[in-house]
Amino acid sequence: MKEHELQENIRQVSQIFLNLGAQSEQAEVMAQQLVRRARQKSEEAGGSFVSELQALLETAVHGAQGSLKPADQGAYPPKKH
Repeated sequence: MKEHELQENIRQVSQIFLNLGAQSEQAEVMAQQLVRRARQKSEEAGGSFVSELQALLETAVHGAQGSLKPADQGAYPPKKH
């Protein structure tokens, strides 16, 4: 991945975190970490960077909303109100 592509990915992910309510500096740090981890996972597994980034973003967005990803919901009993 070229440096300009990496920076563009970080900028886009940072914007997602800003939209979820993170402060600018925090959004930038989280985006850098998420993009770095997606790159690591894609290299380790020989998979697609985009697929890894998508999976990590889904987890982060659901976490920010206080919910589980649909794939993980079956692992936990329903909440009692």
